[in-house]
Amino acid sequence: MMHFIIFNLVIYLPFHLFEEAIGDFPKWMYEHKWLPYHMTHGHWMANNLFIYYPMLLISVFLYVFNGKFTCFCVGILIWGIINFGDHFFYTIKDRKVSPGLISGTLFLVNSVLGLRHYILSNCFSAPQLVVGVFIGGVLFGLPMGLCIVLYKFFDKYFK
Repeated sequence: MMHFIIFNLVIYLPFHLFEEAIGDFPKWMYEHKWLPYHMTHGHWMANNLFIYYPMLLISVFLYVFNGKFTCFCVGILIWGIINFGDHFFYTIKDRKVSPGLISGTLFLVNSVLGLRHYILSNCFSAPQLVVGVFIGGVLFGLPMGLCIVLYKFFDKYFK
């Protein structure tokens, strides 16, 4: 399962962030009411490097240091599916490709394959899967909330 998790992390940094950056994702987020502020690219990148990515890495480390925390790996796979779903939804809604959809599609394919591998493996556990779905939602939603809470801090240093 670790291969699927690592691949999601590799897709995210740098490919997904690059695709979002060339699509002016900070502006897109503001226009779509995801954030109450319009961020500079530096501020947006700081959020990704200091909030989003570390939360994913913490999930990996929790699993690596205690194999009983499979739910954190499942959470990263669910996060990949949610990330794709977000970009796909807005692509349909806006009738134009959302910045991040192409690499988000890689998240989807990798995450579905990873979940399939997990479900068919000997270490499958329905409770771990359910908790993993919850963790995936937290990995997707909590960083956005933290971006709002920490906006002034990052704005001060990454204008």
